[in-house]
Parts: sequence; structure tokens; C-alpha cells
Amino acid sequence: MWLIGGCTSADSQKIAAAPYGGRVVVTPSVVATATPNPTAAAAAKGPLFVLLRAKEVTADARLNFQGQGFAPFEKATVTVEDGQGSVEATLDPVSAVEDGRFDEASYPVPQGLAPGNHTLHVVGVTSGRSARAMFRLRFLPPSVQVESYTGKARHSFGFTGSGFAPGEQIDVFLGGLGGSPLGSYQADSQGNVSAQDVPIPLVEKGDYPIYFVGRDSQTPISVNFNVQGFSPWAVLDNYAPAPYSLMGFSGEDFVPDEFVLVYLNKRAGEPLTQVQADSTGRFSVRNAFELPLLKPNSQNAVIFVALQSGVELSVNFKAMGFGPGLELTTYAGRAGTHVGFIGSGWAHDDVLHAWVGEKTGGQELGTFSADENGAFRDAGEARIPVKARPGGLPLTVSGDVSQAQVTIWFQVIDMTPSAELSAYEGPPGTVVSFTGRSFGAGETVHVHLSTKNGPEVAQAVADDQGTFENVSSYPPDGDWGDVVPFVMVGEDSDLDATTHFKFAIPSDTGTPP
Repeated sequence: MWLIGGCTSADSQKIAAAPYGGRVVVTPSVVATATPNPTAAAAAKGPLFVLLRAKEVTADARLNFQGQGFAPFEKATVTVEDGQGSVEATLDPVSAVEDGRFDEASYPVPQGLAPGNHTLHVVGVTSGRSARAMFRLRFLPPSVQVESYTGKARHSFGFTGSGFAPGEQIDVFLGGLGGSPLGSYQADSQGNVSAQDVPIPLVEKGDYPIYFVGRDSQTPISVNFNVQGFSPWAVLDNYAPAPYSLMGFSGEDFVPDEFVLVYLNKRAGEPLTQVQADSTGRFSVRNAFELPLLKPNSQNAVIFVALQSGVELSVNFKAMGFGPGLELTTYAGRAGTHVGFIGSGWAHDDVLHAWVGEKTGGQELGTFSADENGAFRDAGEARIPVKARPGGLPLTVSGDVSQAQVTIWFQVIDMTPSAELSAYEGPPGTVVSFTGRSFGAGETVHVHLSTKNGPEVAQAVADDQGTFENVSSYPPDGDWGDVVPFVMVGEDSDLDATTHFKFAIPSDTGTPP
């Protein structure tokens, strides 16, 4: 407790015995007032002094004081002066009561005072009497709290602080006080500051001090901060893609906003594509690139190369083989029927072979090609072998590029050929025409006299239904008996059918029996 003024030692002892002293108590401003009494004496009486409760205060404390020796009911100005007597701050006036004293007044320590000694000066407005009390403003270093004491490079953090000079700029540094600050933030009128999204630069993982420096107060405050390393990872949309699939991928924990190059199987040449991570270090891309033709069932890798962190990742996948589709233009018919193929999902511009049987290497029916999309329609028209037995017949198509093969079944209809004549009886020299049915489609059918190996009298080509009709022929010379067999033989199928013609001898109506 400091006392400055014109009081006696006895008065000082009485004042010292009053209940003041100890730590400063922060209370609302209180100004002692009294109702003027016109009958009270106007002259100031008694010793003059101002008494401070605490001789040392901090910037966030209050000035608590009382005084006496002023004129009854007069107002007194209150100022704070520096060591040279210059006014540093003006406080609200106080009012004395009828005996010239004023009870305790409480004011916040004025803003902007420098640490060190200062004087509280109280002057009576009417009496002109003044008293001073010295106090020391103790330096209170600022304090700072960060929202999180760890984070990743290229991310951000927030903080709050107090105890800075009112209105000053606070610069924030990482690791040292040199270089450019991470950011500058202004304290409010109370010396408090708060900020969000303070950027963390791209640095190696580890522990670093973060410094907060007020430009006016020039007192660095530091807190420890851990910068986490990056552990990037990526996943694929499909780990068993079909040929020519569109591949997508996503990744996390990359450096925010960094570019990532994407390669297939080896890091060489131009990348397939590139992607940029977002502000959180993530990316996700669907249908990023089309897979080239890869060896079926082979192991492959998508390689990610991060340009800022330098991290390289490989994500493996298995390239599946082709699974093409195959259809026939017709699924049943006689031997010799012509069929075409319809397909999709083959290699682009694949060269295809059609075979009889459930595997390649049998009787080849033909060769054709897929289009640029690996499809074909009504392609490779082939003829079912005429000698194919009735029942299911496997047809296999294989691709040179795709290395795929698909077997599909054709139902061969049972053939029982028949032979017909335009006339079955007549005199010698009768001209007849032949009709054959249910032979092999498109095969040549020979008409023989008497047996399969007898003289040939006619021939015709069966249509897709195995039929030919009305093929005419004159009978050859010779004695073939009264009943003449005609045998029709399929050239390819070797199937035969027989019919008969009977010679009728005209009766001699002019000769009596």
C-alpha cells in the first residue's frame, strides 16, 4: 500500500490499519458519491492523501483507491501520469463526501500503459488540492491456446490469445522467427485475438514451435506443435476388370492440392492421366481411363506418383480375359443349312474362326472379323456339313486376338429323303420328271436308273430345304423290264431314295381275243 500526500504518521498508521492490501480484486467500477449538504463547511480539512490498495498491478487488473483531505462534496479529476508527469490516461472523476473524503473507487487499468512505474494523480476541482500515489504495472506475457496441437502440412489450425497490446498485429511463425509469417492477425481493443485457417506450410513431419509475436509488444510466445507426415493411399473401382474397362480410383492423405500422375505397370513415358487432390488431400475419379488390351489373367498395377510429396504408390489388379457372347442366326435345320454368327465382347478387330466341334482344330467352317468394337452380326455364314448326323452339333468360334473361344449348339434335323415321279405308269417312251425331298440343303442329287450305280438319267441341286422339283428326262434305250426303279442319291450326304415307273403294254383292240 503506497501513500503520498500531506498526512501525519499517526494518520498513516490509522490508514494502514484499514482493511486494504493484498491481491487486486477485479470489481465493477465504483465511484463514491454523496448528496451535497449546503450546511457543511466548504473548506478542506485534515491530511490530504490518496491510498492505492495494491502497489503492483497487471494489465488485466483494476486500480482500487480511496482518498481524503478534499473539500466537502467537491469533484476530483483522476489521471494516470508517467515518470515525467505527462498524462497517460484520464479516468472518470470521483466525488468527495461532507468530510472531504471519498471511499474506494475501482477502475480497470488503462489500456496502452507500458510496464513500469506510473502515478495516479487526483485533483480537487474546487479546492485545487491534489494527491499522488505511485504504482507499478507488471508485465504480463500474452497467452495463446491452439485448437489442436497437431496437424498436417498444407492443412490449417486455429488459435485464441490474450494479453497483447490493444489493436496490435500479431505475426505467427513456424519453427523460428525468420522469414515470412504464416499470417498476421489483429488484436482487439482488449488485447485479445482469435483466428481460424492459419496455414501449415509443407514441411517434414516432426515437432516445431509456433511463435506468436506482437509487433508493438515484441514479446514472442511459443507453443509446441506436431506436424504429421502424410501416408497417402489409393483404391481402385475394380480389381478384376474386363478388357477395355473404364478404370476409376480414389485416394486420401495426399498433400492438399497436389497433382498426382497416374501410370499403368511402369513409370515411363506419358502418364495415362493426372488428378489433383482437393484441399483435404483427397481425390476420386470415375472412368478415369480405358484399359488397353492386357494379357488375360495377368497381374498389373496402377502407379500413382505425387508431385509435391514425392510419394509413389502401386495398386495391383488382375486383368480378366474376354467373356464374349455368341449367337446363331438359326439354331436348327437340315444338314447343309447355312448359318451366320452374331457376337459381342470380342477383341477390337478380332480375327475369328468358326469350327465344327467343341474345340478348335476340327473342321473349319470359315473365317471372319469383328468390328472396331469387338462385335459382328450375320458374319461368317457357314454351311452345316451335309454328312452331319441328326442331333446336336457343336459349333465353336475362336478369336486370334482375344484368345477366347465360345461353343454354341446347332440342332441337325433327321433327314429321310423321298423320291417322286410326275407319272408312275405309262407306255415306253413316256417322259417323266423327278422330284426329291429331304436331301442335304444345297447338295447335288443324282438320279440313277435301276440302282445307285446304274446309268444317270438326271441331276439337280437341292434348295435350303433339301428339295428339288420337276427335273425331266427321257428314259434311256434298253430293256429294263416292266417295272423300272429310279434311285436318287445325294452327292454329299450319300442318302438315297427310290421310286418306280411301270411300263403299260397297250392292248390290241382290233384283234379279237
